[in-house]
Amino acid sequence: MRLIGQTLGKYRITEHLGSGGMSEVYKAYQPGLDRYVAIKVLHSFLAQEEDFLTRFQREAKFAAMLRHPNIIQVYDFDYDEASNSYYMVMEYISGESLKARLQRMAKKGEMVALEESVRIVIAIANALDYAHQHGTVHRDVKPANIMFNQDEQPILTDFGIAKMVDVAGLTASGAMVGTPAYMAPEQGMGQAGDERADIYSLGVILYQLTTGHRPFDADTPLGVALKHINAPLPPPIVVNPNLPRSIEAVTLKALAKDPDNRYQTAKEFATELKKAAAGEAIESPLGEPATAAPRLTPGVIPQDESHWEMATLPSAPAVAMPVTPPSTKPPAAAQPKRRPGTMTIVAIAAVLIVIAGIIALFATGTGQRMLAAINPPPTSTPTSTPTPAPAADGSPTPNLVSTEIAIQLATRDAVQTLEATLNATLTPAPSLTPIPTADLDATATASCVFDMQVVSDPPVWPSSLAPGQQFVKRWTVKNTGTCVWPPLTQIVFVSGDELEIVAKSEVKQLAPGETIEIRVTLQAPVGYDTYTSRWQLQYGDGQPIGGFLEASYTVAPSPTPTDTPMPRFTATPSEPLWMSDPPTLSVCNETKSGGRITWGYGGGPSPEYRFFYGKVDPSTELENSSREFTGLPHTEKYFTSSGTLVFPVPEDCGRGTSGRCGSPAEGFEIVWREVQYTAASCPP
Repeated sequence: MRLIGQTLGKYRITEHLGSGGMSEVYKAYQPGLDRYVAIKVLHSFLAQEEDFLTRFQREAKFAAMLRHPNIIQVYDFDYDEASNSYYMVMEYISGESLKARLQRMAKKGEMVALEESVRIVIAIANALDYAHQHGTVHRDVKPANIMFNQDEQPILTDFGIAKMVDVAGLTASGAMVGTPAYMAPEQGMGQAGDERADIYSLGVILYQLTTGHRPFDADTPLGVALKHINAPLPPPIVVNPNLPRSIEAVTLKALAKDPDNRYQTAKEFATELKKAAAGEAIESPLGEPATAAPRLTPGVIPQDESHWEMATLPSAPAVAMPVTPPSTKPPAAAQPKRRPGTMTIVAIAAVLIVIAGIIALFATGTGQRMLAAINPPPTSTPTSTPTPAPAADGSPTPNLVSTEIAIQLATRDAVQTLEATLNATLTPAPSLTPIPTADLDATATASCVFDMQVVSDPPVWPSSLAPGQQFVKRWTVKNTGTCVWPPLTQIVFVSGDELEIVAKSEVKQLAPGETIEIRVTLQAPVGYDTYTSRWQLQYGDGQPIGGFLEASYTVAPSPTPTDTPMPRFTATPSEPLWMSDPPTLSVCNETKSGGRITWGYGGGPSPEYRFFYGKVDPSTELENSSREFTGLPHTEKYFTSSGTLVFPVPEDCGRGTSGRCGSPAEGFEIVWREVQYTAASCPP
C-alpha cells in the first residue's frame, strides 16, 4: 500500500490490486502512452538472494517475448532505486480472475456451464502449447492466474515467476514450487516438472470446472500434495453424474499420476477436449488410479490416503442376467431394444440388491474383512506404521474415506451393468424414432461458412513514422460468409514483424453482407526500416475467418532541423488559428475505460493543418483532429497547427494549459488546449 501515489520509473501507482507470497500487484498510469498497466513489485527480500537479478532479468525477458491472445503481455521490467524494488510491468486486465468467478458462483450454488468450461480450458491449453513451443513452462497454472479481459477472453498470467523466485535454489533442494491444490505429483515430490506438469494443473482446473469441486482437499497444503501423489482420483462422473463420459475420459488422462501416461502436449489435450465436447467418443485411459479403487495395504490399517495401494475393486458376486456377450453385441446405435419382461425385472432387482449389499458390507466393516481375506497379510507386519485398536467385535477399524470411494466405484459399476441390461432388453415402440445426441450448437457452427473480404486497406499514415511513434492501422472488411460471425471474434497478429500492440478495436458479431472497420493501434519500433506484418480475424481456439490482413510500416528519421528562415506570407493574414475550447469527449466505450477526443479548428496562415498530442513532434502527430485513448481519468494536451513547421518548434509552444505560438507573419501558428475528463464526463 505504501507505493500508492508514488512513481516507479515512468509509472504512477494509483491502486493496490492484490498480494502474494512473492509480490504486491498495483495498478499504475503510464502518461507517455496514456494507458493503465499492472505492476508486479517483488518483495525486497528476494533481491538479497544470490543471482536473483540475473534470474529475474532472464525470466522477465522470456515472458516479454511471448505473444499470444491468451497470455498476458509483459511490457517492461526494471529496478527502482528509491524504493529498492524490482518490478515487472504488464498489461492491465480489468476483469475478474477465474478464482473469483468460481467463488462468486459457488456462493450462489451455481457452476460454470460445460460449454464455457471447455472454452476456457481449450484457450488456456493453446496458450500453454504456444509457451511450451517457445521453451517456457509455467509451473503454477491455477484459477487465480487466469483473468478475463473485457471481451471475456481468458488470459494466463504470471509466466516465469516460479523459476524467477527459485530462492536459494529451492527446486534443486527438493522443495515444492507451485500451488498444492493444482500441483502435479512430480512437483509435490520436489521435482521442477516439465510441460506435462502444466497439463496436469490444467486438468485439475477442468475437473473443478466440470464437477464444482477440486479433486483433492486436506487440512494442510502438504496433505493436499500427498493426495495428488498417492490418493486415487475420485472419478469425475461420480461427483457429477451428468458429465459426459468423453469429457471424463479427457480429464482422467490429463490427471494421470505418471507424466508418461498424460497428454504429452497441451495441443493434444486441447484437440481431444474439443473432440469430446463435439460428442466424439474418447477412450478412457487404462491402468491409472482414476479407474481403480483403493485397497488396504496388507497388514496396515491406513490412517490416510498415503497408505493406499491402487488395485481394481474385486468383482461383485455373479448374477445371472440376460446380457448379450460383448463380442457379439451390435453397435449401440444399431442395437435393437426389447420391451421389459419378467427376466428384466428380475435382473434389475438383482442389481439393486447387489448395490445395497455392497453398501451394507462396507458400512459394517465386513467388506474390509473380505478384502483382507482376499489379500492375506504377509508373515511379518511392517513396524513402521502403528496399528490402532480393533473394533469391539475384533474387526479392523474401517477407513471411512476408503469405504466411501469404494462404495461409489462399486455402485457406479453396478449402475453401468444395469444400463447394459436395460439396453439389451428394451426395444423402442414402433412409432418412436431414435433422437440424435449431437451437440446442436456444434452442428449449427459446423454448417456455417465464416469468411470475409477486404473492402478497404488504406496505407498507414503518416507514411514515414518516427521511432516509437504510435499509429493506427485500419482495414474495412465485409462478412462474405453464410452466418453471423461468432462471439469473441478478434483481430490477431499471425506472422511477420511484431510491433507493440497498444489497443485493438472490438469486432462485433457481423451479419452476412455487413461491413466493419477493424483498427489496431501500434507503436513503431526504434530502428529505421520497413516492417510488414500479417493479421487475421479468429474465433474460438484460433479458427480463422477469411485470409490474412497485411500491413506495411516505414520508420525513418525525422526531418533535420534547418537554419533556413520559415516562409513568410506577404498577403494579408487570415483570421487567427483557432480550435475547440476544450476538445470534446465525444464518446466512451461500454466500460468507460477509454473513449475518443475530437475538436474543431479553422483560420491560420494556411489551410494545411496538422494535429498533435502531448507535444508538437513527428512522434506524436495524429492523422486528424481526433484521438482514441484508453484510461479514465484522461489528462492530455492537444495541438492544432497551420502553416509550415520546422522541428524542433520553439520551446514556448505548449506551456500552460492553453496558449498560442507563432503568427501569420512567421508563416505558422500553433494553438493548444489541455483536457481533463473522468468517467463521469462521458456522454449519455
